[in-house]
Parts: sequence; C-alpha cells; structure tokens
Amino acid sequence: MRRRVTPKFWLLVIAVTVLVFGISFVVLQARYSQGQRLLAQVEKSRNELFLKVDELSDQLDYAKTDEYVMRTARDELGMIMPEEVRYVNGAR
Repeated sequence: MRRRVTPKFWLLVIAVTVLVFGISFVVLQARYSQGQRLLAQVEKSRNELFLKVDELSDQLDYAKTDEYVMRTARDELGMIMPEEVRYVNGAR
C-alpha cells in the first residue's frame, strides 16, 4: 500500500521551510546589527585613542624643548638664571 502525498503535505513542507529561513534571516539580521553597533563603538574608541596619542605626542615634543626645561625649573624647583634677582612676596 502506497500512500499518496497530498498537496496539503507539500504546502506544510513549504510553510515550514519558509518559516525556518525567515527565522534564520531575522536572527542573522539581529547579529549583523549588533556587530555594526559594536564596530561603531570600537571605531569611536580608536579615534579617541588616536587623539589622546596625538596630545601626548605634542606634550612629549614640548617636554623636549628648552622652554619647558626653564619653566619647570622656575615653577617647580624655584631655580633662577644667573644674575636674576628673586623677589619674595611676604604675604604668602
């Protein structure tokens, strides 16, 4: 006894196949969107780090100058150049 395959069976097979592919598409689309958001965050962080590196590079270049050495010696160490006179404010 052979059983006949009815059109309802094929309709059910097609509906299940479409449903599986539809769910797969939605899941993959959600993962893709999540990946895009993560990529945008990482690119933003990378750009911020590049700006920070540029700022630090500028500070390092300035720290290598004679002006920086003289200013640091005067402000932080209280040193003066030869033949200069230091004035001290008594109100401090």
